[in-house]
Amino acid sequence: NKTLLIIVSIIGGILIIGGGVFAYFNYFQSPERIVQKMTAKLTEIKSLEYSGEIKIEANTENLLGGSGNLLQPTQPAGNKKTSDFSINFTGKSDIQNLDDPKGLFSFNIKTDALPQGEFAFGLEIRTIGKVVYVKLSDVPNLGFFDLSAVKNQWIKIDTEALKKQFGLEKLEEQIKEAQKKQELTPEQIEKLKTAVQQAKIFKITEKLASEKIEGINTYHYKFTIDKEEIKKLFADISQIIQDKALTEKELADFDKGLEAVELPEGEIWIGKKDLLPYKITLNSIIK
Repeated sequence: NKTLLIIVSIIGGILIIGGGVFAYFNYFQSPERIVQKMTAKLTEIKSLEYSGEIKIEANTENLLGGSGNLLQPTQPAGNKKTSDFSINFTGKSDIQNLDDPKGLFSFNIKTDALPQGEFAFGLEIRTIGKVVYVKLSDVPNLGFFDLSAVKNQWIKIDTEALKKQFGLEKLEEQIKEAQKKQELTPEQIEKLKTAVQQAKIFKITEKLASEKIEGINTYHYKFTIDKEEIKKLFADISQIIQDKALTEKELADFDKGLEAVELPEGEIWIGKKDLLPYKITLNSIIK
């Protein structure tokens, strides 16, 4: 039956085209397109959880003309010529209701760069509305000042009560009035979102094998930071907020500042289904 054959052919063609479109959008998109979509989604995030680690290894041999550790001017021969510094941090943020924001942030600092040996300091902060809770989770041994009595003790700070106690209500009103004058219009906010979404700050240098992060399938790329795109984004933001373009001198000063910085390179893992970042690493050498 010719009619049936035509119908089957049309359906088959639609399936082939549809399958090709599906394959393109799900399997053959360029890394740049994936990163661009991730950037666009980031502007809509209202709550998140995160954790990370910053590690610094400083070559102290050449500090202060070869005097060794910055805080230990004399260093016996044979001692190590590097100092380690690390920060572990974790946090949560929920701004779905701007009148009742919630947040949690904690960090722990460790270093062996101080004269008294290893130094450790930990702090946890929780914010619920206008009440702040603070706890020292780790305290250093300073010798002359003992903080062990307040370790792991929650301290409540009621910002509203403090304002009343110290008569800061008028000052707060003045600050709010000043902030209102500087508030961005909904149109400016949308323009800023668009500028961030269109910025191509991540320059993909290598496509790596896909990996799972906490059970989530991810795209995995190596990248560098594009200085020209940072400059463009900075100019766009300035144009939107100040309603005027940057002058040649301001652009030249910005270029000079960028030249003095060696921007980091790194790797990024992006969820294949939700196109959100699951992990990022950055590496940089500072002289």
